[in-house]
Amino acid sequence: MTKIEIVRSDGKIIGFYVSGHSGYAKSGRDIVCSAVSALTQSAAYGLTDIAGIEAKCSLGEEELSCGLNAEQTCEQRLKADMILETMLAGLLSIEAGYPRNLKISQREV
Repeated sequence: MTKIEIVRSDGKIIGFYVSGHSGYAKSGRDIVCSAVSALTQSAAYGLTDIAGIEAKCSLGEEELSCGLNAEQTCEQRLKADMILETMLAGLLSIEAGYPRNLKISQREV
């Protein structure tokens, strides 16, 4: 099962952690893992490369972590909110269709 933890502060997403293989199909043919990877990696690249937001992101085998640095301008925070909430909406949709393969949790810090 793929597990995703969304971390919030004051209601705003400040980071996310993805781990595990969904188990829907063999590696390389797993549509759940592919969809999760596409959404989460696009969000990480969108934050850093498109929106110019400083974030510490790390990609490994069967894991991805991304956390925003503490300081952002109001404009950067708005961009981050749009990118991260859109990512989460897509992930929640996948979780609804594949509840045995994807589990999303959220916590406030």
